[in-house]
Amino acid sequence: MYKDFKKSGIIHKVINQKIRNKLYDGISALELTEFIENEIKLYTKFDSNNPLEAGIGFPVGISINDVAAHFTPSKEHNPTISGNDVVKIDYGVHVNGCISDGAFSWCPNGQYNNLIKVAEDATNTGIKNAGVDAILGEIGQSIQEVIESSEIDINGNLVSVKSIYDLCGHQIKQFLIHAGKAVPNIGLPYIERMKADEIYAIETFPTTGNGAIYNDNECNHFMIDKPYNGGGNTKKIFDIRFSLPFCPRWFDFDIPNNKYIKKYPVIKTVDKGIVAQYEKTVYIKDTCVDIIN
Repeated sequence: MYKDFKKSGIIHKVINQKIRNKLYDGISALELTEFIENEIKLYTKFDSNNPLEAGIGFPVGISINDVAAHFTPSKEHNPTISGNDVVKIDYGVHVNGCISDGAFSWCPNGQYNNLIKVAEDATNTGIKNAGVDAILGEIGQSIQEVIESSEIDINGNLVSVKSIYDLCGHQIKQFLIHAGKAVPNIGLPYIERMKADEIYAIETFPTTGNGAIYNDNECNHFMIDKPYNGGGNTKKIFDIRFSLPFCPRWFDFDIPNNKYIKKYPVIKTVDKGIVAQYEKTVYIKDTCVDIIN
């Protein structure tokens, strides 16, 4: 599986640069999303007859300002990104279910670049402290210290920064984007350790608010998280995505509402605090940490 994770990571890195060259003030979320999806399909040589061999790891996240995660646009809800918006661009590439998960943030006029830099520094600190036998709660502490020791200048005003404590990085396994262990964004008495040959997405979420979040009524991320042997539209989705996440825009029918399909609602900050995100996927080796994307 290591070779497949590496391949997905290389594709992720290539697309990352293409996305950055695509960005402009006034781009719509859907235009950006469809561009990323098409690039993933191109570079993975996506085959609709064999959809689980390679392709899109999960719906592209285009989460803007106080939206922290899990928003992907549709024709009905397609915001424009402009000015001092902070957009989190979160996308995944899979090869045989081995997912490279990564994200970066962008502000068209640069007003929140200092907040974006905090996210990058915090994630890089988490990676620096990762490795065999690293205690996950201690990694969270190192991330929190970077974020919450920061003050950023916004239009001449110094603003303190908090870590969103209910969002975290996560272990990844084949065909399972959230698997087992977590990588906290705050210090916790969480004594689980990293082990060799494990894969983690290390991601951080600094905010100008107080760090509290809630699930919005809107939901456009879904996943089948139970074995399914039935028929109907759930079977159609299962055959295409297995246990990989999906969104309604990909289908010409409504997503069934049943016990097999789990919802991942849009996540927002309670106090409208602006959020940045930065994420990398790492492979834990015996002697080092391999950043695969």
